[in-house]
Amino acid sequence: MTNRLKKSFGFFLALSLLVHLGFLTSLISIKSQPKVASPKPASVEIEIVPAQTVEEALRKQIVQQEKRINDEKPEDAEYLSQFDQTVKKQTRADRSGEFKNTAQPGARKSGQKQVKNEDPNPPTKRGELPSLKKLKPQFTLNPKVFETDPGKAGDPSQTDDHLKDVPTGIQTLLSTREFVYYSYYTRIREQIRQHWAPTVREKVKVIYRSGRTIASAGDRVTQVIVILDAQGVLEEVQVIGESGVKDLDDAAIEAFRAAAPFPNPPKGIVEKDGRIRIRWDFILEA
Repeated sequence: MTNRLKKSFGFFLALSLLVHLGFLTSLISIKSQPKVASPKPASVEIEIVPAQTVEEALRKQIVQQEKRINDEKPEDAEYLSQFDQTVKKQTRADRSGEFKNTAQPGARKSGQKQVKNEDPNPPTKRGELPSLKKLKPQFTLNPKVFETDPGKAGDPSQTDDHLKDVPTGIQTLLSTREFVYYSYYTRIREQIRQHWAPTVREKVKVIYRSGRTIASAGDRVTQVIVILDAQGVLEEVQVIGESGVKDLDDAAIEAFRAAAPFPNPPKGIVEKDGRIRIRWDFILEA
């Protein structure tokens, strides 16, 4: 059973700014049958969402991009990232994992733009989005088997962002708006990922070893408010909504405590009382 669980685990993060906002999503594939001996695999997703106050960014998701395709600012982009760019057709890598685009230029899907003679390391323009932002970590277990294109060498492209409604392609290409606090929230996400993935893995193992299961009939949400001081030191994690599975609620709290502190926060996200408040919704989506 342990070997099966290990083979089915693969984790990835995603950032998302929502109306009430909080921090990321995580996909896990777990066995849903009550019998531990012969479980039937089911896909569930855990989502975490951090709160923010910037009106323009409230409903946006923060995503990772590798290289700028162009510097065209989209009029109504769903995603925020480290730079502005516009593509005609959005796609996401079929494989889950740490972000990487390995498709060759000639393999670009029709409709995608590319700027000729562009500096491979263009300077990042300062975005127009105001203060805070949202981070959403997402881990995926039991990822799909990725089939590389004929004649294409190297590892396949992959992404750890949660792009549920974006069609798959040979790489991840999205229209994005630059977000000024991208770097800080990405750093938080990376720290959370290091602890969240193994914590969830162990919690799921314990659940199934004890003969229990996690029903996949509906979403399970753990809602927390994380309070940091002006230096990014964790002061408190408040659970404001339980998922119904205590192990998953505990995993969220443990991951934050282990990942903290989050030093050098931007002054723009510090509130008048000297604290930083981020709401994180961990959504276990069936």
